[in-house]
Amino acid sequence: MNKEVNYVLQGFLLTLLFIGAFKFGGFLLSLPVHEDPNENKVMQGVCGNAAPVFTSDAVRGKTLFQENCASCHSIFKDMVGPSLAGVLERVPDKKLLYKWIRNPSAVLKSGNVYFNTLQKRYGTVMTPFTNLSDDEINAVLSYIDHHSK
Repeated sequence: MNKEVNYVLQGFLLTLLFIGAFKFGGFLLSLPVHEDPNENKVMQGVCGNAAPVFTSDAVRGKTLFQENCASCHSIFKDMVGPSLAGVLERVPDKKLLYKWIRNPSAVLKSGNVYFNTLQKRYGTVMTPFTNLSDDEINAVLSYIDHHSK
């Protein structure tokens, strides 16, 4: 191969590499971040075989969770209230879950067996969060769901 063709090919490959660096450049920064429930370390990169990728909803949900839920709930362990991992499987009716989050006393008065059992087990009624919109509750649930996998 003559030198000119070799230089053209090298330039083409470098251009592809350069474009790829911009397009995929920060891929290490965009890897999912996970907190180890057994340690208070933050790990970046692949955690386990199927690491979840946090959506923007889940990222916003983390902030909302920390501001509104973390004083009584953890994702992985019981505290003042139950751990929240798997909450969407335990309460698959989202309308009921939203009602519980906004007005727990009304759900208890309705006679709901699951929530009345929780109230008896933990000995307290959850604080109502009437200020949270459906979108904000969905973001918190997205964070819990993604974080608990």
